Amino acid sequence: MEAPTVTGVASATGDGGLSALLSTEFLICPSGNKFYSSMPWPAVPFSDINSKRSLSHKFQIEGIPALIILKPGGGLIQTEGVEILYRYGLQAFPFTSERIAELEAEEKRKYASQTLEKLLAISGKDHMIKRNDQVTFSSLVGKTVGLYFAAQWCPPCLKFTSRLMSIYNHLQERGEEFEVVFVSMDRDEAGFLQYFSGMPWLALPYGEESSKALARYFDIQEIPMLVIIGPDGKTVTKGGRNLINLHMEMAYPFTEAHIRLLQEKMDEEAQRYPTSFKHDGHRHVLNLVSEKSGGGPYICCACDEQGLGWAYQCLACGYEIHLKCGREVKEDTGGRC
Repeated sequence: MEAPTVTGVASATGDGGLSALLSTEFLICPSGNKFYSSMPWPAVPFSDINSKRSLSHKFQIEGIPALIILKPGGGLIQTEGVEILYRYGLQAFPFTSERIAELEAEEKRKYASQTLEKLLAISGKDHMIKRNDQVTFSSLVGKTVGLYFAAQWCPPCLKFTSRLMSIYNHLQERGEEFEVVFVSMDRDEAGFLQYFSGMPWLALPYGEESSKALARYFDIQEIPMLVIIGPDGKTVTKGGRNLINLHMEMAYPFTEAHIRLLQEKMDEEAQRYPTSFKHDGHRHVLNLVSEKSGGGPYICCACDEQGLGWAYQCLACGYEIHLKCGREVKEDTGGRC
C-alpha cells in the first residue's frame, strides 16, 4: 500500500473523524523525514523508539505497512486497515464492521449479476485494443477469458508472460474459445506499450485508474495474476497462473470439475514417482510429499513459479520443486542452500 492512497482517503474524509498516526521504522532519519513530509497527519517522532515499540507490541504488528483504525475515544475499530483501504478505498469509511459487512454484501450482489461486458466496463473503457484495432467487449461473450494483471517492471510477470503466450498460442491452434485481456499495472503508458507490443492477445487501453478499478474489484494484491472468466461471464478462478504452472494447457477450461479430474490424475501419476531422489539443483536428497504429508503452496526452486500439493522437498532447507521440474530440469539452478 502506498502512502498516497491513505493520504487520499484522509483528505477526502476531511474532518469526518479519520485520524492516522504514523510510526516510521526507517533506519535512516532523513529518509523517514522525507517520507513523512508528504503526509497531512501527526507522527510518532523518529527518535521515540519506546513509543514505537509499545505501539507495535500493543497491536501485534508483525510487518509493514500496517494501518490500525481507532475510534475517537481510542477504542479499536480495525486492525486490517491496509487490506480494507486497498480493497474498498474511500467507501470503507468509517471502517466499522457494519460498514465492511455492507460492502461485502454489495460485492456479493455484484458478483451474482456479473457479466463479461459489465465487468470490463468497470475499467471505464468502452473497447479493447489489439495492435492498431479497436475490439468490442461483445466479441468475447461466450468465451473463456483470462484477465491478465501484469507489468513490465515485474520480473515474475516477464517470466510468466512467456509461459502464458505458449499456452495461449497452443490453445488458439487447437481452436479453443479462449482469449486473454491484458490489464496493465505499468507505471506509465510507454511501459505498457512496450510490454504489450510483444503480446498476441487483447488489452484494455492504458489507464492507471481503470486498471486499479478492476484490481480492486478482484482484490488483486500481487502480480502477475490471471483471473479466469467463464463463458457465462462469471468468475471461475483467480488462480489461473497457478493452474497453468501446474497443468500447462491441460488446465483449460479451468473449471472446478476439470481441475478436480486433473488433480486425481496427478495423484495417480505421483504414485509412480520415486519417493526420493537427488536433484542437480540441491545438495540434499529430496523427498516426495503431498498436500496431506507436508506439501502445500510453494515457489518452485527450479522454475521460480508457484506450486501446490505434490512436490519434491528438502524440509531442512525449505527447498521444493514441481514433480515435472524434478523430471525435466537437469542443470544446476543455483539454488543450493
